[in-house]
Amino acid sequence: MDKADKEAQATLQSKKLLFPKWTLKRIQHDAVDLPSQYWLEPVVSFDLQNTQDSQLDLPITPQDFKFRSFVKIANAPSTNCGADHMLFSFYLKHMKPQYETWCARKITAVKVTGPIETDSFPNAKFKVARGSVIQVYEFTLADLPCLNPYDWIVLYNMLLKDKEKYEPVMLMCVKCTSFNPTNLDTK
Repeated sequence: MDKADKEAQATLQSKKLLFPKWTLKRIQHDAVDLPSQYWLEPVVSFDLQNTQDSQLDLPITPQDFKFRSFVKIANAPSTNCGADHMLFSFYLKHMKPQYETWCARKITAVKVTGPIETDSFPNAKFKVARGSVIQVYEFTLADLPCLNPYDWIVLYNMLLKDKEKYEPVMLMCVKCTSFNPTNLDTK
């Protein structure tokens, strides 16, 4: 194993420690039983740079897992445990581990590669390029609670540039999260 492989392995291990695997019990505990008072919390660093390779790193709190914007449960009361369970099950079934989706590199290009049929909520798949070295990543709407919120802003604004083509996906992006990037600038 060469030096670059060892560094990549060490980075992956540190990301796994920073972002432990989500389980139903952990989501229930962190999002419902003992939620943080903050919606955005620094996890990886407190770096305030805003470059292509290092954007502000404020992951959303677990409270976003229980935001009821999906049409199917939009009117369910906040005390409805069945709606919570349905949401948490959707995320656990369709999301990647957070250490694979969260990234400090900015999204520089996006392509929607299609809707994904699920048994509960709408989902869509995205392929994005990140940072100055143009690394390619894929994620779905189910991964949004695990992304850097600034990624949502960038993603939404990029989709907005081709509004007629992407409007249904843009609506799903906003409906799948508690964060509405409509009037935010990414410069």
